[in-house]
Amino acid sequence: MSMVPRTSVSENIRKVVTRIVVIGIFIVSVVAIYSLVTLRSISSKTVIKEMESNATAIVADKVYIAELGLTAYSDYINEFSKLATAIYDDPEKYPKKVVNPIDKEVWEEYRLQRNLATTDYKISDVEEEMSRMANIDTQWWLLMESYGNYVSSVYLGTESGFLLSYDKYSYLADISPDGEVYFDYLQRSWYKAAKEANGVIFTDLSQDYFGRGLTLTCAAPFFNKGKFAGVVAMDILVGDLQKSVIDVDLGKGTYAFLVDSSNGNIIASPYIDKRQTEFENIKNESSEYHPFSENILSGESGLALHGDTYVAYAPINVANWVFCIKIPRELILEPVYTMDKLIIRIIIIFVIIFVIVQIISFFVVKSTANKITTPIRDLKYDVEEISGGNLDYVARVEGNDEISDLANAFNNMTLSIKNYINDLTSLTAEKERIGAELNVATHIQSSMLPSIFPAFPNDKRFDIYATMDPAKEVGGDFYDFFMIDEKHIAIVVADVSGKGVPAALFMVIGKTLIKDHTGMERDLTDVFYEVNNMLCESNSENLFITAFEAVINIETGYLTYVNAGHEMPYIYRKGKEWTAYQMKPGFVLAGMENMKFTGGEITLEPGDKIFQYTDGVTEATNSNNELYGMDRLKVALDANTDKTMNELLKAVKEDIDKFVGEAPQFDDITMLGFEFKGL
Repeated sequence: MSMVPRTSVSENIRKVVTRIVVIGIFIVSVVAIYSLVTLRSISSKTVIKEMESNATAIVADKVYIAELGLTAYSDYINEFSKLATAIYDDPEKYPKKVVNPIDKEVWEEYRLQRNLATTDYKISDVEEEMSRMANIDTQWWLLMESYGNYVSSVYLGTESGFLLSYDKYSYLADISPDGEVYFDYLQRSWYKAAKEANGVIFTDLSQDYFGRGLTLTCAAPFFNKGKFAGVVAMDILVGDLQKSVIDVDLGKGTYAFLVDSSNGNIIASPYIDKRQTEFENIKNESSEYHPFSENILSGESGLALHGDTYVAYAPINVANWVFCIKIPRELILEPVYTMDKLIIRIIIIFVIIFVIVQIISFFVVKSTANKITTPIRDLKYDVEEISGGNLDYVARVEGNDEISDLANAFNNMTLSIKNYINDLTSLTAEKERIGAELNVATHIQSSMLPSIFPAFPNDKRFDIYATMDPAKEVGGDFYDFFMIDEKHIAIVVADVSGKGVPAALFMVIGKTLIKDHTGMERDLTDVFYEVNNMLCESNSENLFITAFEAVINIETGYLTYVNAGHEMPYIYRKGKEWTAYQMKPGFVLAGMENMKFTGGEITLEPGDKIFQYTDGVTEATNSNNELYGMDRLKVALDANTDKTMNELLKAVKEDIDKFVGEAPQFDDITMLGFEFKGL
């Protein structure tokens, strides 16, 4: 019987690793060289196409930035148009402000300047108009601070002859170029155009009335009881705005310029003295290049070749401009020649490196194999000693690698066997202690939520009841209700992401912040804005809260609310069915700083009811993985319409338990019911 020759582990490792290294290096080298050779064969046409694509993408990005900026101006002017209309339409929300009485001489000068000598316009009308201007005046500074870099003037002109203006150049705000004190804005193009429009408009480029250069005016009308009352507008210094757009650097000889598509004039270019001459040359070229200028003014995006020059272009539709980038053709071809030389050099370097690595790898593999196998032989002896029953033996530990970790594991195993019984007893006691602490935490959390019902036994204007059943010992859901004053009550239902102790701690913080920030005359959207930012500051666990809060006037039934990603409530109108109230869910609390939230308002009549809940209700799951859902919830609510809030919530919980059966509860179940009874 022949014996199979025995080889050492060291020899086997050396052979295997050597083969792997050689094959790996060979494959990598072949693939790399093949890739480089293939890359060298790529035609200049492909490279040019890539450069053309990059130029087109840059043009698109710049156009997007320009239109984004102009759209922002449009949005702000639209908002201030709405504000002015609201001030005119809603005197209760914007009460009159006290203004100085107008004496007779000022009144006569006002009538003369505004050509009101033959009208029935009275001093009282002027004082009322001045009161409205005072209300509007408090809001204008916000716009100027936001757009101070590009906006030169923000102003409002009324049909009755009032001009409210804020100018970066304050010494120009009250006097026109011809020296007249009164600026007859009623005849200006921006006023006439906005008066005829139903929304925001941009005027054509024009020289500023006060000699500050080219300007673009954004304007919108506002109204008084549906009747045209005046125009709000702002001037944008085009020179400053264009600097942020035409700043492009793709290489030597490249630059960007803006063209007015209405007349073909270049309105912005790094080469101010040559800018018009350049485009005139394009327009006056021979017929071979004439389509180039036509393409730029066609209103489409594209790329055109003009002699040895590429021009990428795209329209800026908001301002009727065309953005262009000029790129020399030789700049596009230059990478092709550079790439060819570089690839040849890299191939030579790869061949040299391949030979050197093969030599080094042989000696490195031999040394590494011996270093690996020596500790393995030592460990083999130690394991034989322990397996023979010597549990007091300690395996030798040298180095700081996996083999030393294995030796430590054997030592720990021996120690673990000796101490197993003692450790088991200790672990049992620890488990009992943790269970007791969680039981205390459950009682603490329950005590933080309003749990005494009826909550307001002497107040017959409303009925309220709430419950919270955690999925674990402590939960992340919470509810709250509290009186803000004698006429207003706040209700809150929220759900913290996650479960257990971290969610419960975050719940405490969220509940406390919402209650502390809620008060009379506080807009609920502002309350959630502030609470959101405070939660984001200390959210190391990346938790978030979905929340719904409402403030109800318990005498009139007027209700305001804000929703941060929470479920839509069900509302019952007396004599009708329960209906899910459609509202925008909004973004969650603690998800992102400086988020703005949208609120709303409704009016409850006596007998109307509200049912708010967390997703643990609708997502309760039975053993067949079926969800309880909103449809089953509505059926349960409709079946118990005439019951009190206490009875209603208990009936819904019983229906959920019946549906779930023996399936475990995966999420906290929180419900709050409110009935408005009125005076």
